[in-house]
Amino acid sequence: MKFYYGVQKGRHPGVYESWDACKKEVIGATGAIYKKFATREEAEAFVQSEGYGHAVSAASSHRTAPAAPRVPDQATAPLFHAVTDVTKEDILAELTDVTTEALAYVDGSFNLTSGIYGYGGVLLSRDGSLTPLTGHGRDDTLRTMRNVAGEIHGAMAAIEAAAAAGIRSITIFYDYMGIEMWANGQWKTNKEGTRAYKAFIDDQRVSMDIQFQKVAAHTGVRFNELVDQLAKQAVGLRV
Repeated sequence: MKFYYGVQKGRHPGVYESWDACKKEVIGATGAIYKKFATREEAEAFVQSEGYGHAVSAASSHRTAPAAPRVPDQATAPLFHAVTDVTKEDILAELTDVTTEALAYVDGSFNLTSGIYGYGGVLLSRDGSLTPLTGHGRDDTLRTMRNVAGEIHGAMAAIEAAAAAGIRSITIFYDYMGIEMWANGQWKTNKEGTRAYKAFIDDQRVSMDIQFQKVAAHTGVRFNELVDQLAKQAVGLRV
C-alpha cells in the first residue's frame, strides 16, 4: 500500500511519497513534525494547518499508520450527480450500517482565488429524509486552514441540523481525520477554529451521542462524492 508523508515542520515542509524522501527533511531537524497518511489529501491538509497532531520524533523511523478507512458497499454503485438523485431506498440502505438515529456525510473545500472556505453535507434520517447542508465563509482566522475549516463547519452544521430535528444520536462520516481526532481530544487544538470546534462538540455531547466514522476520499463512495460536489459548489468551484 502506498503512503504519503506530510512534513509540517522540517527542512522543507511538504508532502513526500516515500520514507526515504521524507527522512531527509526531518532526521536531524530540530522540532520536526511529520506524519504518515494513506492519502495525499490528508497529508496536504496536515501540512497546511499547524498543530494538527502530536510531534513525531525524528530519531525514530517507526510510526503507526492511520486506521483503515471504511469503504461501504455503495462504492460500487452509480454515483449521485445531485441531491435529487438520492432515493428513500438509498437513504434507508445507508442507515443499516450504523446504530445511531441518523448519519451525515460532510466535506470541505477551499477556493484559492477568492479565499473562501466552505462545506457540503447531507443528513440522512431513519424516516428516509435527506437534509442538504451547504455554507461558506472567509474569516481570516479560519481560512488559513483552507478546506479543513469547511469540513469542521460541515460537521457542526450536521449536528445542529440533527439537534433541530430532535435527533439524539448521529454518526458523522468524514474523510479528514481531524474531524474525529479534535472532537475526541486526540489531537491538539492549537488554532482558534479547532478550539471552537472541540468546545462545540463537548457542549453538544451533553444531549447527543456523536460518533465518527472515516471514509477514504475520492474512492467512489457515492454519498462522500456527493458532499464533495456540494462543498465545491459552496465555494464557487466548477464540478
